[in-house]
Amino acid sequence: MQVKKIDGNYEFTCSTVNGEFIVKMILTGNGGERLDTQPVDVPGIFPARDLEPGTIEKAIGKERWDNFKRMKDKGFDMMFIDAHKQGFFPHTF
Repeated sequence: MQVKKIDGNYEFTCSTVNGEFIVKMILTGNGGERLDTQPVDVPGIFPARDLEPGTIEKAIGKERWDNFKRMKDKGFDMMFIDAHKQGFFPHTF
């Protein structure tokens, strides 16, 4: 999962398994959460919608959330996070 800081917001971005959608969960600078689903090569538009507080943490799991917080605290604006149990470690680029 790629995380980028854009205009004070953090965007958690990944594609669906079949690659037909790009899913962005956005943690806003004021702590709000939004979901933006973008189709890839398929017709349709999905309006962004607000999420309940804590949805991003629940969606990505505690381990990824903790990795994100650690990297954020270090001041990184771009990072790749994944769970250690899957053999990946947080990386910056």
